[in-house]
Amino acid sequence: MSGTRKRVAAAGGVLWRSGEKGRLEVVAVWRPKVGNWSLPKGKLDPGEHPLTAACREVEEETGVPVIPQLWLCRAAYVLPNPDGDVHKTVDFWSMRTEKPEADFTADEEIGERRWLPLERARDLLARPRDQQALKAFSAIPMATSTVLLVSPAEVDPAFDGPAVARPLSARGRDQAVRLAGLAALYQPERALSATGRASVQTLEPVSRAVRCPMNGDSVFDTDAHGRNPERSSTRLRELAADGGCAIVCAGPEVISDSVAILADEDELAVADVSTRSGEGWVLAFSGPRLIGLERL
Repeated sequence: MSGTRKRVAAAGGVLWRSGEKGRLEVVAVWRPKVGNWSLPKGKLDPGEHPLTAACREVEEETGVPVIPQLWLCRAAYVLPNPDGDVHKTVDFWSMRTEKPEADFTADEEIGERRWLPLERARDLLARPRDQQALKAFSAIPMATSTVLLVSPAEVDPAFDGPAVARPLSARGRDQAVRLAGLAALYQPERALSATGRASVQTLEPVSRAVRCPMNGDSVFDTDAHGRNPERSSTRLRELAADGGCAIVCAGPEVISDSVAILADEDELAVADVSTRSGEGWVLAFSGPRLIGLERL
């Protein structure tokens, strides 16, 4: 009889830069214990979000601070073991950096860091999971910007005043803090909020965490959206054209409609655009074109 089936979750990234003459390069690491080159990745800590683990592991293994862009794929494989096969999954994200030459210190786990042209990486990184991630990375245009689109966290149900002044509940404030932990990984440079109090309070933790300015934008108000549903999606494209990363807080209906419109216009499949309180999306753009989206 085979042993107990063990499952292990890991996460990592395809970290890229523009090398000599603008040529695309990705980072690879040498693992002395197993004697191979691979993409940087590692196991999730108990209760850790895969994106948090991916950013932590890539930075720990390469020494390079990273900024995630979009989810690429989930590789699944089995490691034979006398005590029972280990079923492992690795989630990979595309990642950029503003400090590609950050210092690297070799240790027992990672012996060397090397930036490689994409073609060379395909030849050197022979393991199927790395090949799968590189294939997914190569299949999409280069991301030039990211827009985080989030819904207000849970509001206080006991508040008896006007909807625009309704604050977050205690649970909603906790949601906002957890959301900020993920959103801050993308290092947004600007934050825009619908004018309702709950939207502003939802963005405050991430605005403080990354010290980015926050401004109101009535385009993302539910009433304004109802009068002109295409205006919010147009505004998101305008933000994307500025490059970098922006975070926007808007009502669930505004988010669902905007995601549906953008995906339809740019021919991306999305099965369900419904968005609940405290949920959100990561929208990756190449110029004004939406090239990928995932739930945050």
